[in-house]
Amino acid sequence: MEERDDKYKVARKRAKAKIDFLRHLVTYIIVISFLAFINNRTWGGYQWWLWAAFGWGIGLVSHFFQIYAFKGSAFEERMIERELEKMDDQDPKGL
Repeated sequence: MEERDDKYKVARKRAKAKIDFLRHLVTYIIVISFLAFINNRTWGGYQWWLWAAFGWGIGLVSHFFQIYAFKGSAFEERMIERELEKMDDQDPKGL
């Protein structure tokens, strides 16, 4: 039963991370669209909104990779095991 609770906590954390990414993506689309609209209605020449789209886009891509590309990988599992071993070595009682 305890293992099931642990899996539930991990699954809940991963699901929350994916929902947070989707919120980030939707916010990006809405705000960048609004900036493009403002730019084209008021100025129309220089497309300054592209700088915001590019900068924020880098953060969005990074967020995507954190959630979908690197989660659950064998590398991550090895790092978790290594950290658990270090914690056990430092405090054998688990405190």
